[in-house]
Amino acid sequence: MSDTHVATAAAPLQRRGGRLTETAARRVAYAVFGACVTLYLVSLGFEFVNVAPRSTSWGSNNRLFEIVFAIAVFAFPAVGALITRRHPRSTIGWLMLAIGVLWAWSAFADAYVLYAVVTNPGSLPNPELMGASEDWIWVPAIGLMGTFLILLFPDGHLPSPRWRVVAWVSAATTVVGSISVLFRPGPMEDLAVKGLVNPLGIEPLKGALEWLSASLILFPLCILACAVGLVVRFRRSSGVERLQLKWLATAGALVALIYLVAMAGTLGPGQSGPPPAWVIATQDVALASFGMLPLAIGVAILKHRLFGIDVVINKAVVFGSLATFITAVYVAIVVGIGSLVGRGDRPNLALSIAATAVVAVAFQPVRDRVQRFANRLVYGARATPYEVLSDFADRMGGSYDAGALLPMMARTIAQGVGASHVDVWLGIGSGLVREASWPPTVDERPTTLAASVDTVDEMGTLEGDRVVAVRHHGELLGAITVLKPPTEPITPAEDKLLDDVAAQAGLVLRNVRLIEELRNSRQRLVSTQDEERRRLERNLHDGAQQSLVSVALMLRTVRPRFDAESDTLGAALDQASEQLALAIDELRELARGIHPAILTDRGLGPAVESLAERSPVPVVLRYELEGRPDKTIEGTLYFVVAEALTNVAKYAQASQVTVTVAGSSDTLMLDIVDDGVGGADRARGSGLRGLEDRVAVVDGTLEVHSPFGGGTRLACRIPIEPLGQQTDVTPDEFRPATPLGAGQ
Repeated sequence: MSDTHVATAAAPLQRRGGRLTETAARRVAYAVFGACVTLYLVSLGFEFVNVAPRSTSWGSNNRLFEIVFAIAVFAFPAVGALITRRHPRSTIGWLMLAIGVLWAWSAFADAYVLYAVVTNPGSLPNPELMGASEDWIWVPAIGLMGTFLILLFPDGHLPSPRWRVVAWVSAATTVVGSISVLFRPGPMEDLAVKGLVNPLGIEPLKGALEWLSASLILFPLCILACAVGLVVRFRRSSGVERLQLKWLATAGALVALIYLVAMAGTLGPGQSGPPPAWVIATQDVALASFGMLPLAIGVAILKHRLFGIDVVINKAVVFGSLATFITAVYVAIVVGIGSLVGRGDRPNLALSIAATAVVAVAFQPVRDRVQRFANRLVYGARATPYEVLSDFADRMGGSYDAGALLPMMARTIAQGVGASHVDVWLGIGSGLVREASWPPTVDERPTTLAASVDTVDEMGTLEGDRVVAVRHHGELLGAITVLKPPTEPITPAEDKLLDDVAAQAGLVLRNVRLIEELRNSRQRLVSTQDEERRRLERNLHDGAQQSLVSVALMLRTVRPRFDAESDTLGAALDQASEQLALAIDELRELARGIHPAILTDRGLGPAVESLAERSPVPVVLRYELEGRPDKTIEGTLYFVVAEALTNVAKYAQASQVTVTVAGSSDTLMLDIVDDGVGGADRARGSGLRGLEDRVAVVDGTLEVHSPFGGGTRLACRIPIEPLGQQTDVTPDEFRPATPLGAGQ
């Protein structure tokens, strides 16, 4: 997806005399970023020469942590510069640059004061003024980062006009809080060096400033309100904006969770003395976690499709929950129970071992439950990508029907990626055939495209949000097309899942194509045989049969010319005529056996009735079809009936045969039942096996039930299209349940 579709907060920038051009905006952004880099480099230089430790109530006071924290907050101007470089009018980019400038100045002023007062006293001018500039700067930094950056992300606009109240209250709290801290008289307690007095403090306004400082209580409420605005925006969002909001929401949740754990350790009972090492480490991680916010914003705006945010959320929920569980167990047992027994201020080895034992025993069950919760949160009711691949591999590993596996594969993909529609296409010959769909379409017949399978990689060939080519050993066999709901674009994790399923589906599509090619080749063989039968029948009817009929007519014409004296010659002529008539009858019967003309001209009903009339065993015919099936199916059923009646006459010793031809909306049914001796065996001879092969060509089945002494039943079932859609030819009326045959 191109960046032109990404929400980037492209608010216009104004300058005196007109609008600031994008080139000028980029130059200003570069200058701001350069200033941040300069301030950080100078502060790092001070850090390497400063020898005195800082006085701090949160986290470590060593040089290494200060460097790590500086790198973390340096992500704000770095990401802001990248955003404004690509989108010069992005409000979010400029906000991050502003936050970066504030943190950079804070780092510089902090290191400046420590050097000027402790490391090398008197070497630098005005350390108190620099301290005052640092003492208040955290207020606008937190204000912009915790309120406006969240409230305006990702497009630079409020979620709706009614959120203006939250924006104005946040702005007022930031301004009033900054004034109250900047001009507060007395010592500046938040500096790394204690004892410096604020040179900007206004003593006569001390009371008023203390009242104004009470507005800082609104800071947490404003941050909470902006977080609610982010949730509201997320619920209304769709497409790319939803992906962007996922990144920021995930990072914000992780930062909040880490701070929650750190605060639990800091405020826990039994912390009257110095905090334990794990609490200090957690506080350090909490401060450094600020860097996740600019990184998440940068990925969301610049590369929102580069990484699978669903995987990030899943792992973050799991690890965060487990970390919370372990911390809660430790605090509850070591700190809580330690306080109850009166030893909360001293390490207790037994309680530490007990906490470790509880974590070890409960870890795996808790992890399983948390993983299920995370999967449910991220993927909803559908399976995870791993479960989709595992289920598909299990089905492929066992015995399966290749034809049934394609609809299953379409359903599995749809459920795995949350698709609204999935099609599986197979390359057969010079076209693409849609072999399976999910959800199943009303018309489940295969759909053929004229496009060649070689053009699958061209995105215009098949329609869908994602088209995945299926290959096996480098050969292109088909494709999978996926259509997602408009509000849910395909994520990188779903992209990878589709590629993995396509890689496994190559063997399945190859097997299906081989089956299709075998079926088509058998169909061509049967069609060729039927066509050859029809050709021979026409040749016999129009050629040899007509010649013999002409000879018979000539003999009948010559016979009256012989008088009574030539009785011997006349008798010979009569005998020749009779033999010729028998030859004509045998030739007609042969022509019918090759391919009856009545089947071609009048359809299956009259052709089967003709077989029944010529059968030496009485036949009860029930013909219930309306309309004519496909000619290949007609030929198949005709020869099944012909072969069955022949077998009955030869082997069954039956007194009656019942032939039933019926059909439903999607299946044609042929049943042939006799009351003979039974015992028909498809393993003996080639008659039944030949019929089975022929029925299989039209995707039908032929079942034979023939117990000894119980007669024989042949049940043929052939899937068909609705009969009313196949032809407008209607056969003659048939007499239902009328006995036909010899002696009737």
